[in-house]
Amino acid sequence: MKNRRVYQHNGNGHKAALHREQKIPPKEARERADNWLWDQETLRVFVDTSELKRQGIFGLGAIYVGQGCTYVKSKKQYNSRMQTVSIYGEVMAVDFAIQHLDFVLGNLINAPSKVIINSDWKGIDLVYDEDMLLENFPIINDVAKRINKKMELFSLSNPDIDLIVSSLNSDEKRYNPFYRAAHNASRKAIGLSRMR
Repeated sequence: MKNRRVYQHNGNGHKAALHREQKIPPKEARERADNWLWDQETLRVFVDTSELKRQGIFGLGAIYVGQGCTYVKSKKQYNSRMQTVSIYGEVMAVDFAIQHLDFVLGNLINAPSKVIINSDWKGIDLVYDEDMLLENFPIINDVAKRINKKMELFSLSNPDIDLIVSSLNSDEKRYNPFYRAAHNASRKAIGLSRMR
């Protein structure tokens, strides 16, 4: 989202920034967010990760959206061997989101027919392939195996709910308050300021 600064000239030739003026989301984006929020059949989970100064300290954020409810979770994840490997953070965010599904479905909303976990990493669908991703980082494959096992267990205990892991396209990320909330939660978990 682009911002525009509004300035005030103070008489001595200098200008002072008053505030940032946000671009107003188009009507379609507002309607899409509203439809997602009130969707009775699909629970959408938006996940994101942030890394603290390339130190292997990751913030994981997830927001669960549907049936008029939003629920945000975040946590800090340490792995110094994965410094600068953002893919690790992305798959850990998906794993983290799956961990809290039973709580959300048991306490916050009625059972939907579908749960979609959305990541901004375009390659997240590779998580279905347990021999995937990066040969140099077998730990990522281990996380993928764990995700697949959790998805299998979820399907066994919730046979009427389809669980899907999917990537967000650029249109779905634009003007998306829920994706922004997941991003902000991941940054807050590691002490970084929120996204503007």
